[in-house]
Amino acid sequence: MGITFKGVAHPPPRADGKRNHAADLSRAEISSCKMGRNGGTDLLVEHEPGSQVGKVLASWEGPGGELRVQGVVRDESAVASVMSGNMRGLSLGTGVTYGAQGNVRLRNQDELSLCAEPRRGGCYIEEIDGKRVRTSHNFSNPGGCQRLEPCR
Repeated sequence: MGITFKGVAHPPPRADGKRNHAADLSRAEISSCKMGRNGGTDLLVEHEPGSQVGKVLASWEGPGGELRVQGVVRDESAVASVMSGNMRGLSLGTGVTYGAQGNVRLRNQDELSLCAEPRRGGCYIEEIDGKRVRTSHNFSNPGGCQRLEPCR
């Protein structure tokens, strides 16, 4: 059996072009990412080698600059964890290759993992079998407004 899912694997890059970590992706890297090629990218549990529970079938740049993915979870235990809500986080496993002077030469997506809580903000499964299972609502506090209705 199994389930299909869609979600966010990497948030939009920083607006200033800097990275918080060497494995963080730029806008160009997100837009050119090709997860799912050659039979799919491995879907693991918490980055554990040998814990493959499915495949990432496709990736694309979302409307906010985030890296979005579509995949399938086939392992029954992993399906149960996703369906219960215990494991809906997504964590991108990025391989970073360095040059002789310590500069980054290449970043590639080795795998995507299901996890309980992602380290990067906003990286969650949002849709299961075509049904929305997560939405995000952000309420800022511009000008000191404390209400949920429009501030004037």
